[in-house]
Amino acid sequence: MKTILISEGDPTSINYELVVSAFPLLQSLGKHHRIYFIRGSHNLTVPNLPNLTKPSSEPGFYSFTWSDSKKSRSFVLGKPSKTSGKMAYDSLLAAMDLQKELEADLITLPLSKEWVGKSGIQGFRGHTETLAAYYKRPTFMMMSGEKLNVIPLTTHVPLKDVVKELKKFSWKDLGFALSRSRFLKDPKIAYLGLNPHAGEGGKIGDEELTILATGAKTLRKAKFSVEGPLSADSAFLPGAKPYDLYLSGYHDQGLIPFKLLEGKKGVNITLGLDFIRVSPDHGTAFDIAGKGIADPTGLISCLERLTEN
Repeated sequence: MKTILISEGDPTSINYELVVSAFPLLQSLGKHHRIYFIRGSHNLTVPNLPNLTKPSSEPGFYSFTWSDSKKSRSFVLGKPSKTSGKMAYDSLLAAMDLQKELEADLITLPLSKEWVGKSGIQGFRGHTETLAAYYKRPTFMMMSGEKLNVIPLTTHVPLKDVVKELKKFSWKDLGFALSRSRFLKDPKIAYLGLNPHAGEGGKIGDEELTILATGAKTLRKAKFSVEGPLSADSAFLPGAKPYDLYLSGYHDQGLIPFKLLEGKKGVNITLGLDFIRVSPDHGTAFDIAGKGIADPTGLISCLERLTEN
């Protein structure tokens, strides 16, 4: 029996609609696993979902309210605020605390970095970075779909800082995280050139010959099969040589083709942890929250990843 935690993310987003849409699957999985929807104290709920204040020893799908505060917040779908941003962040912290206690796997539903920041939380860059700080582990964001796996070597940083971040990147830690992942078995890895046309042998920048080549050498020493640099503008075209894993230099270089090709079934997997953390490959979608059109495919894909073995 697995224990799975689902952090609510921003309660004013589409997240509650996703859980409602996936309710039949969650109930079915709850016959064999313990699944907790971690939420703060507020007016939004999932109908017919029993709420607990302490973990159960029995399988089932439950709501778990982390706050013992008697003050309940009131939110409106599609109307994010400083309060909803703080609630999202605090719910994530509560989910990580409970993960340690129960040794559970974790699904994090989307939150807004903008509203977490506006709530007064300083330096918040995203789930992946928060997990790294909390568990004191180097973590890596792998976008995983039906055909593609992509790791951006730099994540939520300004484009002007990418080279500086790449110079600090720990290829040794990446190799260790890859070796421990159950989602990759002896992967054939390719890395994308940072510059147009992969630098053209140094004519358009030398990062491919210096930073990226050094990193590839480190991975090869760790017994990984690595090829590159590939020209990023053609690496994902039909007919291009396929690889099990692509390393992109920065966020959009890898995630734009990934999202175009994988659609709604993509899953964000955090490598480097002792448990599995996954998240749907989409955002909060405040603009459609409350309209009843949110697609639960991403959440369903996360549940399938956690329960397929």
